[in-house]
Amino acid sequence: MNINNIDNNLASVNSLSNNKNIATSSAKTNAEYEESDSYSLSIKEYNKRRDELSASLQAYNTGMGKTTVAQKGIQTQQQFLQNMKNQLENINEKDTQSTNNNKIKEEINKELLKFREVAFQTTYNREKLISVDNYDQNKTIEVSTIETYYSINKPNTPQIASAISHEIGKNDLNTNEGLTNSINSLDEGIESLKNIESQLEELRANLQKSARESIQQQTSLSNQNKKNSTINFPKESNDFTKENISSNSGYLVSSQANIVQEQSVRLLS
Repeated sequence: MNINNIDNNLASVNSLSNNKNIATSSAKTNAEYEESDSYSLSIKEYNKRRDELSASLQAYNTGMGKTTVAQKGIQTQQQFLQNMKNQLENINEKDTQSTNNNKIKEEINKELLKFREVAFQTTYNREKLISVDNYDQNKTIEVSTIETYYSINKPNTPQIASAISHEIGKNDLNTNEGLTNSINSLDEGIESLKNIESQLEELRANLQKSARESIQQQTSLSNQNKKNSTINFPKESNDFTKENISSNSGYLVSSQANIVQEQSVRLLS
């Protein structure tokens, strides 16, 4: 092998080195574009997730507002029924033969009318919460978000008033049996209202828990966004690419030296 072959090989190596540098330069440009796109996508994902969490929190707040208003209405109705029960129990302690106790039915019916008024007036943004009729399109209290879904059937408390009115109306309050049956009907109504309130309280507790989790996620997302905003992604990508170019250049120089040494040994031998 003559010395010209060495020169030719070195020329080939230099050509390879130049091509490698061009390819690396091209890769650098692509990397910068990709990093820039990735950074832009990160911002889009942040905005999307932030909007989702905000919408969820708003839904939870609305749901808690509904349950709170509904609970207050139920508690007011419970008080009405308790007052009626107290009236009948006072009758039960008196001599039922001395007066016509059936007159108290009129007072009870007036109280039941107020009971119904509470049912119709318990609303949230004009949506009735503890009464349902055939014209209502939404017969549930529900909260739907991208993370969770909660729903309970709306209570129809006027039905409780109707059942009590019917039971007391057919009983003779001048008899112990009539009084007992009437008081029992009020107890059943109070118990029904307590069960409804319990369901509303459970829903409100679940919504509060989900709302806290949503707030925590929003806080974490905000902190992460602040952290990302301090990073110059294009600069980081550019620095990383420069390191690769320097490293690759070192490998090429080393390869050239090895080739020259190897071919020089062969020539001498």
